[in-house]
Amino acid sequence: MAMIKQYQKKNGEKAWYFKTYLGIDPLTGKKRYTTKRGFKTQKEAKIALARLEVLATDKKLVKENNYTFTQVKDMWIEQYKPTVRESTYLRVKFLFDKNISTFFGNKKIQSYNIAYCQEAINKWKEQYSTYKALKCYTSAVFDYAKKMNLIKENPMKEVTFSKGERKQKKNKLKYFEKEELQDFLECCQKDNFPITYPLFRVLAFTGIRKGEALALTWDDVDFFNKTLEINKTITRNSDNKFISTPPKTNTSIRKISLDDETLNILKTWKTQQKRYLLAYGQHIKTKKQIIFSSKNNNYMDITRPNIILSRICKKYNFNDITIHGFRHTHCSLLFEAGLSIKEVQERLGHSDIHTTMNIYTHVTKKQKERSADKFAAYLNF
Repeated sequence: MAMIKQYQKKNGEKAWYFKTYLGIDPLTGKKRYTTKRGFKTQKEAKIALARLEVLATDKKLVKENNYTFTQVKDMWIEQYKPTVRESTYLRVKFLFDKNISTFFGNKKIQSYNIAYCQEAINKWKEQYSTYKALKCYTSAVFDYAKKMNLIKENPMKEVTFSKGERKQKKNKLKYFEKEELQDFLECCQKDNFPITYPLFRVLAFTGIRKGEALALTWDDVDFFNKTLEINKTITRNSDNKFISTPPKTNTSIRKISLDDETLNILKTWKTQQKRYLLAYGQHIKTKKQIIFSSKNNNYMDITRPNIILSRICKKYNFNDITIHGFRHTHCSLLFEAGLSIKEVQERLGHSDIHTTMNIYTHVTKKQKERSADKFAAYLNF
């Protein structure tokens, strides 16, 4: 029920105000009222009230509110949490806490505009490889705010990415060529840490993901049948500790063949590991011994392989490559060795064949570029 009344300002002047009911707040479940003051006449107040009631009826009214971006984000992320794995939720929460909060925090959600969002995107693009994910999750919060009638439009929807390349220290390789991989592994053999060579040999010759490699236990290796079973990965739990969990998809659970040399390297490492851990006062576990453990015989920190890789590349002047690049390398070399698309997809545990096809297209393009040289060399005249 609306109410229109006259009141007296502090300076003695008389004016009109109205108070009206706007329904239930979808966020809090409480009744919403609004008050507007400062009208010179009763007629002005009635016109403003009528306009407000029409907008509210048509659901075009964005209510006045004091909700900050952080408050809305907290409400959104609680709804998001049950829909994803705990590791995904924690990763998204980390992106908000570490990156997104530097631009979007305790300002009112209504105060953000397109220009501000564009500035944030431009900065993120310069600093982070995950800038598209940052935009996606920030936009999701604004979409939630719009759905809850806290804002009229999502300002992040109008933001664009510039065509220029993202600034970065160095372009990282997607993969190693066959000869480069051989050189890299030979350098790993020279490393002072005995875990380096077996770790990167396994990554390169199996194509498994980093989390899958760090979750491996010795009972996953069948030395007799020459296979490696992939049935878990590592992730952080809510206490920020590393734990093993089932892979994200069923296709990630697989058993892959191992070559003789990789098996021999693993056998050697299994013997070395006992001495390695003993040097740090640790003993081999009778059950579920982690293959690539930390010196404390726990799961290795997920960032540790990256640090080792960066050190090796810098020491021996290799171009930068990511850990995931070894998976790409393995995939490329499988195709070059003549394996079928289906065989490669199953070995790598790709749930989407398009992922496999993208690398296959890249390899076949490279082979086509070499075809003229091969033909000329064959004719030799």
